[in-house]
Parts: sequence; structure tokens; C-alpha cells
Amino acid sequence: MRKIFIISLLMFSLITLTSAQQSTAGVSVKYTLSDLQGKKMANSNYNDYMMYATGRYQVFINSELQKVAIVNITNKKEVLAWGAGEANEYTKYEPHFFVPDFKNFPIILMLEEVIDGSSNGQHVILMDKGQGFYCGFINLAADKGEGASITKYMQINMKAGVIMFTFMPDANIFSWENYEIYKGKEVAFEVDTQNAKNGLKSSQASAYKLTGNNVNYPAPEEKLDNKTNEKQPQKEEYSW
Repeated sequence: MRKIFIISLLMFSLITLTSAQQSTAGVSVKYTLSDLQGKKMANSNYNDYMMYATGRYQVFINSELQKVAIVNITNKKEVLAWGAGEANEYTKYEPHFFVPDFKNFPIILMLEEVIDGSSNGQHVILMDKGQGFYCGFINLAADKGEGASITKYMQINMKAGVIMFTFMPDANIFSWENYEIYKGKEVAFEVDTQNAKNGLKSSQASAYKLTGNNVNYPAPEEKLDNKTNEKQPQKEEYSW
């Protein structure tokens, strides 16, 4: 009798686990723009950086130097150090965080390039599975005034490991690349989280297409020396 009870209990546990895995795999995740407040750092490795706490990660941003560092709070390791190259005194960074409505799913940072109050586009950074990935640059603005931010017009969802970036259908989206205006329904991007290093790509239905190699900045396994701005080799470290 005891043996039958144990076998039944094991079978129930297996069915429950399988059901949970299926429900997680098929869940549709919605992202919301979050108003995270930064904290100015002092007496640390990131002096004069603003630190944003997302829960699983600490994101350090220096708008003047145009550099970003991401630290995994579980093991205190820097998992991404990224910079756009030589700093431009006319360019500033404004961070926009998109957070999922379920725990333990990727967090998205849209790092906006702002020049004289006008949005020049968004650098997309993904935080997932204890790592940080630079995914590319979206060279778009909202055609409202002189280059408004596209972040308020974005709709971000994830399903089956693919993050989809779409826009409000009637929004006017301006391309700095070809100076054309597109309707929001004509613009869409996606990132496969299983191949995040491959970066952003245009969705098949998107009339606006990303061109060239938009992932042309240091990869996650390369660190930037804060003093020399030179790439430093770094072994990949996994925490999951």
C-alpha cells in the first residue's frame, strides 16, 4: 500500500511539473514602460554613473561618457560593459526600462540618444539569464515635434522566446536613415532570446527594414576599460 502511495505521489509530481513547464513555455508576456529612478554613485567603481536597480541587475549609466555597465547582483559580476565609442558632447543618454508582467523573464533597456532635446533613436540592451546583451540601434523617432521618443508609442510582447517590438497602429514613425515617415503598423522588430547576440531584426511584415550591421559595438564577452576605452578580453560567466 505504501509503495502504491509513493508511486502515485511521484506520478502526480511529474504531471504537475510537466503542466507548469508547458504553461510557462506558452505564456504570453507583456512589457510595461517603467519609471525607474536612478541614484548617483560615488566612492565606487562607477563614480559619477547613475545606478538603476531592476531587481536582478544593477544598471550603471554615464550619460556624459556615453557608457553603460550591467552587474548581475547574484554573483556581483559585470556582465556587460558597453560604450558607443568616443563620447560626443552634444549627445546625452536617457534610459527607458521595459519590465515584464511575469518574474524571471528578460528585462529591456532602451537607451535613447538625445541631441539638443531631439531623439536620435534607441540602443536596445537585453538582460536575460544573468547576462547582458547589446542588440542594436533603432534609428527612429516619433514624428511629433522635433523628434519625440518612440518609447511611449511602443508595444512590447514576448512569446515562445521571441520578443516583439511593435507600435501603436496610427503613430507616425520617422526614420533618420531615409527621412521617411511610416505608420506604426508598418514597423516591427524582434529579438530571439536564444540568440540574443544576433541582435534585432526586422519582422517579415515590417515595411521599414533595418539595414547594415546594427550590432557593431562591443559584444557581451568584451569589456571596455573605463580609462583607455579599449576592449579587454573577458570569459563568459554563467550564473544559471
